[in-house]
Amino acid sequence: MKNLIGKVSLALFLLASAFYSNGQNLQDNNQEVFGEFTYRQGSAYRTASGNPGPEYWQNAANYIIEAELDDSTHMVKGKVTIDYINNSPETLDFIWVHLEQNRFTADSRGTLTTPIQGNRYSGDVDGGYTISNLTARSGKKGTTSNQHQISDTRMQVFFNEPIAANGGVASVSMDFEYKIPVKGMDRMGRLDVEDGTIYALAQWYPRVAVFDDVEGWNIEPYLGAGEFYLGYGNFEYHITVPYDHIVVGSGELLNPEQVLTKEQQERMKKAGQSDSTIYIISPEEVNSPTVTRPKQEGKLTWNFKIENARDVAFASSKAFIWDAAKIDLPSGKKAMAQSVYPTESDGHEAWARSTEYSKASIEHHSNWWNEYPYPVAVNVAADIGGMEDPGLNFCSYESKGKGLWGVTDHEFGHNWFPMIVGTNERRYAWMDEGFNTFINHYSSVEFNKGEYGSTLDETRRFVG
Repeated sequence: MKNLIGKVSLALFLLASAFYSNGQNLQDNNQEVFGEFTYRQGSAYRTASGNPGPEYWQNAANYIIEAELDDSTHMVKGKVTIDYINNSPETLDFIWVHLEQNRFTADSRGTLTTPIQGNRYSGDVDGGYTISNLTARSGKKGTTSNQHQISDTRMQVFFNEPIAANGGVASVSMDFEYKIPVKGMDRMGRLDVEDGTIYALAQWYPRVAVFDDVEGWNIEPYLGAGEFYLGYGNFEYHITVPYDHIVVGSGELLNPEQVLTKEQQERMKKAGQSDSTIYIISPEEVNSPTVTRPKQEGKLTWNFKIENARDVAFASSKAFIWDAAKIDLPSGKKAMAQSVYPTESDGHEAWARSTEYSKASIEHHSNWWNEYPYPVAVNVAADIGGMEDPGLNFCSYESKGKGLWGVTDHEFGHNWFPMIVGTNERRYAWMDEGFNTFINHYSSVEFNKGEYGSTLDETRRFVG
């Protein structure tokens, strides 16, 4: 981690220097313009160099989520239980929770601030959360509170007893449901293809906001534009879907013997030892539940787990081709690259090479920056230009060739920044996008002996 932080600091310094040089052409005294880049005042929590101080702390949240997808109504219904750990030096009477699905309502702040002529954030106004059965406990008495207030995409949850400083723990649980949007702000959504619907689920459960020593509670509303700032924790989540769906998600699949056929389990094991791509579900097997599902009616529950992550995402569909291959990590450990995509996206010039691209991207960045920390790296074909989550990407199902390599590598690059180095993307989008464009140049030069190539001029164009 220290090695990665050092390399990131150098890259950010170079980026900031570029901005600084341009600023000098505008005015001599640029302290006011570039103060956020150049001025640092150290504290016990963070040193002036940006490293953690002797009393540095981070709060954490661990999640257990049980959710069900109804593909007839496009609804998600579930329950989330959050154990929140307050490592800060002050007691907390409440916590803030993000409810991003409330963006998809007719009266949300994001909808009401959309230009009248429309943009890519238009539409999707028949969704939004229904929250029920909320309980919140903290303190020695452990009494239960259900007091909360919702404002647009944020919810404040109050406790009868404050959460103690320096390690106090609180528990919050609630039921939730919403209709899955179609476009989803190019962050999530659903796509109808020939063999079914692809559900790409991100920002799909109530998520605790970050409380830090810089801003306190970071509760910027979700407008569609802008991304995310989240803390770290452990996740176990259970996704119940129709029996003929395939589910992929952030982290390790814990119950393959319950949701995969014996043949698929064998293919998965083979893929875990293979440098070349192995089909788990081949193009000829798509939407053939008698061949590819361990049961022929009802529902199946897929169980995933990921540790020390800041979020989870998943995808579900009966239309997936599914393939995988081994990822070799510098320590000798192995991970697995996986891709899911519809028949419309198949072909050697398109998504049939997605797992090859994913494997190459993860291996390159692991050798250059820091070892990839998750057990899988999943690339999902969806109606999304490109969006990253820990261990899982959504990329356009229409991407091909160099475009598919570029978006795959770019989104997996985000697993280092901001997924490992957890910056506030809502405030400082230039950090993760700038750093990621910088590292994508070198991975593109290296991939398959320069098959697609890259130039620093292209990189500078994105940074500028």
